[in-house]
Order: sequence, then C-alpha cells, then structure tokens
Amino acid sequence: SATPGIVASCAARATAAPRRRSRGGAPGVTLQSAAVSLPERFAAALRAGEPAVVGRLEHGRCLLDLRALPPGSDAALAAAVLAVGPAPRKG
Repeated sequence: SATPGIVASCAARATAAPRRRSRGGAPGVTLQSAAVSLPERFAAALRAGEPAVVGRLEHGRCLLDLRALPPGSDAALAAAVLAVGPAPRKG
C-alpha cells in the first residue's frame, strides 16, 4: 500500500469530512465522509495533474473527500499525490 509513503513524505493525515448539503434532494442534511488532508500547496498541482484530482480547501488544508472516490481508485489517488512531491521539510 502507498499509504505509509503518502503520510511520511506528504504531511498527509486522515480526517473526518462531514459536508452539509445546501441544495438538491436533501438540503440541510449532513453527509458523513472521510478525507485525506494535505498541505494547501497540493491543491493546484493535483488539479493540473493527469488525472486531475480536485479537492476542497479548508483551514489551510487540501481535503480529498473519499466519498467521491470510485471503488478501487485508491492506488491512482496515491500515485497522483506522490507525483506532486513531498511536503517541504520544516527546520
């Protein structure tokens, strides 16, 4: 699995990602989900990649909502994130 590589090199973390629907068939309903949380700098590079990966920005983090990911796509998502490169080292 690529997950340990993503966490170690990209400053990723798992997070809850509830979203409150404002329109559609269930306005006002909160949908529970989980997301991969990356540093904000990943957002533009992921959108420009092939395949394009679109997340949302919240509190300085790029959230990739796993509810929107088709089954069996974990490896493709991991490869896209790792292709962006590691997070800058603090120090």
